[in-house]
Amino acid sequence: MKWTAWKISWKILWLLFVIADSPVFASGQASDIQAADASTESDTTAELLKKVDQLVDQNIQLEKQNRELMEEIGALRRVVNKKPSETTQALEKAVVETVLPEASRPHQPVSQSANQRSGRTYNPDNDDKTRLPEASDGNPAVFGEFNPGRGFTVASGELGTLNFSGYMVARYLNQLPPNQSATDHLGRPITVDPRNDFQFHRVMLFSQGWLFTPKFQYGTFVWTVQDTNQVAVGGALTYTFNKYMTLGGGWNAYPGTQSLQGSHPYWTSYDRVMADEYFRPFFSQGVFAFGHLLPALEYRWMVGNNNSNLDTPAVKLDRDLSAGFAFTWLPTTKEFGPRGAFGDYENHEKVATRFNLAYTYSPEDRQAALGSATTNTTLRIGDSLNVFDPNTFANNVTVTDVHYKLLTASAGMKYHGFWLQGEGYSRWLDHFKATGPLPMSDIRDTGFYVQLSDMVIQNRLELYGATSYIFTKYGHDPKEFIVGTNYYPWNTRNLRLNVQLINVDHSPVSSTFGFYTGQLTGQVFSFGMTALY
Repeated sequence: MKWTAWKISWKILWLLFVIADSPVFASGQASDIQAADASTESDTTAELLKKVDQLVDQNIQLEKQNRELMEEIGALRRVVNKKPSETTQALEKAVVETVLPEASRPHQPVSQSANQRSGRTYNPDNDDKTRLPEASDGNPAVFGEFNPGRGFTVASGELGTLNFSGYMVARYLNQLPPNQSATDHLGRPITVDPRNDFQFHRVMLFSQGWLFTPKFQYGTFVWTVQDTNQVAVGGALTYTFNKYMTLGGGWNAYPGTQSLQGSHPYWTSYDRVMADEYFRPFFSQGVFAFGHLLPALEYRWMVGNNNSNLDTPAVKLDRDLSAGFAFTWLPTTKEFGPRGAFGDYENHEKVATRFNLAYTYSPEDRQAALGSATTNTTLRIGDSLNVFDPNTFANNVTVTDVHYKLLTASAGMKYHGFWLQGEGYSRWLDHFKATGPLPMSDIRDTGFYVQLSDMVIQNRLELYGATSYIFTKYGHDPKEFIVGTNYYPWNTRNLRLNVQLINVDHSPVSSTFGFYTGQLTGQVFSFGMTALY
């Protein structure tokens, strides 16, 4: 519109120039012009002036129309910024579906309350940003705790995006009775030190987005467990080729158990059950991939430095690499809720089923010189002793190297708010190297857990129970029984209050970030609040 007005103004100036340069205004230089010619030129000048007036009026009308159009555009922009229209949302969805394959799209369902009001059930492709977000699928190629939430968009442009999200846990933990004692498999006393404390337990801050193309995504995190004063900073880069493969490099988890395949923090409680914590692999740096072999069959794999790279500098890593893979079959609904979550908050109307098979291999060493405390704390035996501590298997003998192998299988189902899941474990420790003779050449431990839950009040109250067993020749066969409840004050998985009671018998797990202390026998009461945004 501005260009049209400029052209009209230019024509007016040109006509005025023609008029000014015409013979009518040059009578001093054309004295031989006849009176009849002067009369004709006078008529021509009147017509030109009339044309000029018409063009001026037309320009005024165009300017008025331009102002009205700009006011209308401004009003439309204010409406779009205040509440995206259905057309805008449809356009955003079309862009995502065009650029990203189905396996790597950010699935985000509407809130469950909206589902109930409309008579709909869980739909991972429906994202209503005007309601409180129900859950976040995160990045399907991130297997462990480093999976970001939906977050808030800080910046968005033609060359990339920046999003910020976080996860927090505040808890009270009381391990009872306060005075306990135990012995190891050789009859030696073990110190048992039950806890009773408050902690702002875990904080994770994420930034993520894409660069140059939505297929190339980045993620960074700051991770801390306040109980241990441990802080880690890391991240990963991923590229989605198609639905068959998303390839990445950086920090990730070995997908050796169900809790290490992207489900965090959507568990029944905010930490793992005892058997899962005892057997599972950990986190490292390496290369990894996620994709679909068939519409209902997923795969995950990772090749990395060692079983746990956290707090392990490069100079302490050996040349041996670790690896793990998993296959997940989803035969009935081809999904299991956001992130493959534990519990059926989404209230599936059709039976959802999931079967999983995983294997992990890791050659491990004590990552410290003989005579000093080991920094490799991931491997323990059934009486909670660290494999690499001096005197664990025999007096005056220290293990320096061992191979860790884990095979797991799990199955789960969801239906109308009810969830049932079980996982079995078989772990081999072999290829021992030590400073002296050992009484064994390998160790084979087995175990399992069973967990179930039910949404007794949809969107508000969930009750759950669990048990886990570990079968080992070292000491007692540890076991536990768990009851707990989750209260969701708003219509979202992302914020909850958790109350849990565990009755544990000779815990083989000893960690300050979980629920258990080595050889603890008694009750563990915890109250926690979790938030993911």
